[in-house]
Amino acid sequence: MSSMGMDKSGTFAVSPASTWVKVQGFVARSGYPATVITSHALVIDTVGAGNIRWRGGFGASLGTQQFRVVKNGTTVLGTAVNAGVIGTASGISVVPGDTLELQGFTSQASNPWGTVQPGAAVTFLEWNQTSSNQNLDAAGTIGWNRTADLAHGTFFAAAQTIGWAAGAALSLGGPIGAAQTIGWTTSAELYVGVHETVSAAQTIGWNRTADLLWTPAGAAPPALGSMPETNISIHTADGRTVGVFPCTSQASVTWGREATEVSGCDITIHTQAELELIEDLRQWVHWATVWEDDDPVWTGPLMKIRIRRDQTIITARDPATFMWRTRVPTTRTWVDTAPARVADELWQAMFELHGIRVTPVVLPGITDTFTLNAKADSRYLHQLMNDLQKVGLQWTVFAGRPILGTFPTDPVAELAECDFMVDLERLRDGTAMFNDIRVQGQNWAQTAIAPLAGLHLQQLVSLDDLFGASNIQRATQQYARDSARFRDVIEVPAGATLHPDAPVTMHDLIPGKVVLVHSDNVVQPMRLDQLTVTTTPESREVAVTLVAVENEGEIATLTGGGAPS
Repeated sequence: MSSMGMDKSGTFAVSPASTWVKVQGFVARSGYPATVITSHALVIDTVGAGNIRWRGGFGASLGTQQFRVVKNGTTVLGTAVNAGVIGTASGISVVPGDTLELQGFTSQASNPWGTVQPGAAVTFLEWNQTSSNQNLDAAGTIGWNRTADLAHGTFFAAAQTIGWAAGAALSLGGPIGAAQTIGWTTSAELYVGVHETVSAAQTIGWNRTADLLWTPAGAAPPALGSMPETNISIHTADGRTVGVFPCTSQASVTWGREATEVSGCDITIHTQAELELIEDLRQWVHWATVWEDDDPVWTGPLMKIRIRRDQTIITARDPATFMWRTRVPTTRTWVDTAPARVADELWQAMFELHGIRVTPVVLPGITDTFTLNAKADSRYLHQLMNDLQKVGLQWTVFAGRPILGTFPTDPVAELAECDFMVDLERLRDGTAMFNDIRVQGQNWAQTAIAPLAGLHLQQLVSLDDLFGASNIQRATQQYARDSARFRDVIEVPAGATLHPDAPVTMHDLIPGKVVLVHSDNVVQPMRLDQLTVTTTPESREVAVTLVAVENEGEIATLTGGGAPS
């Protein structure tokens, strides 16, 4: 028997957030003298089977925090468990050279919520061998006239020639073909790396102990049109799990992401398959998280549960929906502050009020700053957020976490017309064109005019919480600059379905990110505005709405400023 174990030594920050990360910094666990640790992982030195135990802890609880064990850097063993919970995986077969590593996942990377804690009782990994090694000795020639399988769970030592008249497989995942005699005088070690087939045209002789270890090539990210395993976990806002709707009980799942809007998720479950869990569900109290394989892609509270004899339809919304149920939480004046920074403080106050353990992400970037005045309980938070959107705030919610600010214009992918299941169009649209803008704030009103073929296309804009002449002037010029331009763009019809082989990943498809769209001889940068994913047991469809990124219009001239009438 050759059991191994290791304990976390010192703290370790899991970063980036919402990604499985290998936990580093371990020492041998007491009572496991055979432990070998290399590159922060247990390195197996024997053939056999055993049981695995692991546990992990963070500095504080917030959002989704889990740990799992991965074999050889690619194969997940057992099921991921929440922080503070002991996970197990039984009957795991290993061979010399296999590695076992502990990986951590957190939706909040900052300290202390993203910091793994040390200690033998807090964070550890064990492999406890349950089967002993058995050796097979041959005193004479062994001959096979047909294909033969030799399980890798045992050593094979031969003192004399072994001859194969046909191919022989040694649990490698790929055959070893020998055109001539292969002789082992004692034993040997062969590491096959990423090659699936090893062929020998002449005699191969090894003088040392042998085990055949095959490591598959690193798997490519799943294609957009692949069918990941979709599971739904049901939990409270603070992450306590209530139950799971596995893929076998789902009739369909539709979830989305949207720019500056609340996104939704509709889950249809076979009622009789999950009747007990369905009966326990309560709207607002319970949340749903959609998982595609090991990635959480959508999170939010349940809003409506429609129970029928055959199917139950569950409707959920992302955490932005709380803005419609939260009054402005603070009385404060922000002076020369970027809209995303103001929104960050407001969202954090809202989440604290409702017991939601999530911190928004604020994108870096240079933006205009404004002076804003807010009064607690004077109106709903979504109304104040709407004023911030009018002066340039962009936001979305990704897997339950708000992302505030504007993504860079560098494209994350390029799409051609053949990557869409619909025809693209060339559009010239003047329905949202204005060049004579008047913005009214608390104590100042300002007009700005941008040149537009001698036209005066007028618009009135009210910003109730914005005050100060310089603020209103900047907002007015921004409105005129954005509105006074001739649009001539490629248009992707709203809700266009992407081809399953489109060269884009689900992590690229976050509202606000930019892709390049090619059509004929025209190339148009476009921002993702909306994403909808619909999954059934037989199919998966990914639909997008893209909005053209246009050049800015003419610089507007300020006129007619003064106190509002």
